[in-house]
This record gives sequence, C-alpha cells and structure tokens, in this order.
Amino acid sequence: MIKPEKFKVKIIETKDLSNSVKILKLAVPQGFNFEAGQCVSIKFDLIDGNPIRRSYSIATPPFNLPYIELCIKLVEKGAGSTILCNKKVGEEIEIIAPLGSFKIDESSKNKDLIFIATGTGISPFISMIPLLLKNGFNKKIILISGFRNEKGWLYKQEFEQLEKKYKNFKYLTILSSPEKKEYKGEVGRVQKLIEKHIPENFKGDFYICGLKTMIDGVIKLLEEKGVSKNSIFFEKYD
Repeated sequence: MIKPEKFKVKIIETKDLSNSVKILKLAVPQGFNFEAGQCVSIKFDLIDGNPIRRSYSIATPPFNLPYIELCIKLVEKGAGSTILCNKKVGEEIEIIAPLGSFKIDESSKNKDLIFIATGTGISPFISMIPLLLKNGFNKKIILISGFRNEKGWLYKQEFEQLEKKYKNFKYLTILSSPEKKEYKGEVGRVQKLIEKHIPENFKGDFYICGLKTMIDGVIKLLEEKGVSKNSIFFEKYD
C-alpha cells in the first residue's frame, strides 16, 4: 500500500471537456505514485475562514506519470469545484495523495469485468481500463457509461480508440436526454444497457462509479440478476 503524502503540484494545462466539466493537468514531483482508481484530496480555504476538503479521482493511468489529470464537475454553489475551475495555468495547489480503496481487486484479475459509470463517475475508469489493457489483461472488459446529452459526453474519443485497438474491450454509451436529431444511439439509463448486454448469472466482477441513486439502482438490478455482492465494487460521488 502506498502511503499518502502532501504534495505541491503545478497546473500545467486546463481544458474544457464540456460546459460544466474541466480537466486540470498537474505536474507531480518525483516520488509521487498511485494505483489506478485512487484519488487526491484538496483543501480549500474559504472566505469565512472554514477550510473544506474535497476528493477527486485521478483521471489518468499511472503510466502517464509525472503528470496526472483531475476531471472537475462544476457544481452549482459548489465551493471546491468553483475554486478549482477558476484556477489558471502556472498556479500551485496542495494535494494529499494517493487516497481511496476503489482499485481493481486481486480477485478480479482473472475474470471478465464490467465497468458502469455516469457523468464524471467515469474518471477512475480512464485510469483503470487503459492500464489493464496495456498490461495484457485478456479477459473481456465492457464499459457502460451514461450521460445526459451529447455536450456532457466525456472521454468518448479515448474509449473509442481503445475499442479499436483491443478486441477484448467493448464500449457502450447511453444518453438520457439527447439534443441532436441525428443521434441514433441508445436513450435512457445505464440499467437499460445492463439488461441488454449482461447475461443472467454473469460470473465476472462489476465496478460502478457515480451518484448514489444510480449506484443503488444498479446494485439492486444486478442482485436481481443473480450477481453476488462480493462481485460488486463501487464508489459514490455524493
């Protein structure tokens, strides 16, 4: 286990993924390490003098070091996300890392894997999945991701490229409220894709990330399909 430490890191690039999601690319110092799926904690000193801490998944695989990226959802009246999204290139922030236990479990290493995410819950999977594939994982991997509309569709190009490169990886997406008339993909919630693509008594493991309501609904559905609780790993973003 890697012991968390405090690090001063510099913002070297910012990028808007959508109108409410921003990427911060950070240069981390020598000695910084993490496991795919882990997060960083950032302290914010508010105007009223009461500091708060917020955690953000590392949205890059470990082989991208010495750079990491954070995928920040701008939350209305969210103190932490508002401060981060207004940061500029060249500014420094202090992080505590690595944190979190949402990692690929040893018991999953020889099983088919299903990853399920909505919104920025996809962030740890852009770390986990490329690492598994690069390291020669040869079981089946399916990513099921859900977004509100085309504007909020995150990491589409990256996962489509992985699907083309690796025959054992399948990328599935559903939009709940598509805006473009020409959109021909699936419409609804991620549960629809689970029903459509995951067979009864599937013997692999599931990794789920997103908001509580989605995760609770997905776990209920999986258990109804005969999936053991021991095969379900999740991280709630609220």
